[in-house]
Amino acid sequence: MAKYLANEQRFLGNVPPTPPGDEGFGARPRVYRATINLDGLQINSDTTKNVATGLQVGDTVSLGFIPPGMRFVVGRLLANVSLGTSTIAIGNAAAAGKYRAAAVFTAVDVPTNFGTTAAAAAAAPTGNSEEILLTVTTAAMPLAAGNKLVVDLEFMGP
Repeated sequence: MAKYLANEQRFLGNVPPTPPGDEGFGARPRVYRATINLDGLQINSDTTKNVATGLQVGDTVSLGFIPPGMRFVVGRLLANVSLGTSTIAIGNAAAAGKYRAAAVFTAVDVPTNFGTTAAAAAAAPTGNSEEILLTVTTAAMPLAAGNKLVVDLEFMGP
């Protein structure tokens, strides 16, 4: 029976073996966590903006800056409240749904993975630093004391 090699393992077929040319081989995983207090949104490091109406349609929340050379692996959402009919997308300024297309999130205290297509996962790593944004696309987010939304973004890179 024939033995084949994954793209990242092709170097094993070389004589002599040469190092892999793919950044994904042996890459280090990195998780970027963003915690959003739905009842008190941060506008800088020492102030809390009390929003009487919560996050509204079109509002964005910066989840972090990803350095160049990283590849998206998977994301996870976790909330202690259902977001109801509010839909959220996760991406960047150019493509709001790059990592998660706009959809509702109703699971309470259940970590829920989201991801991208296999083709996108195999794409080249980011060339520039990228700010990841959560965008509210339909209906305002729930507003009540103690409500939190946690977003974990896992990337791999050098």
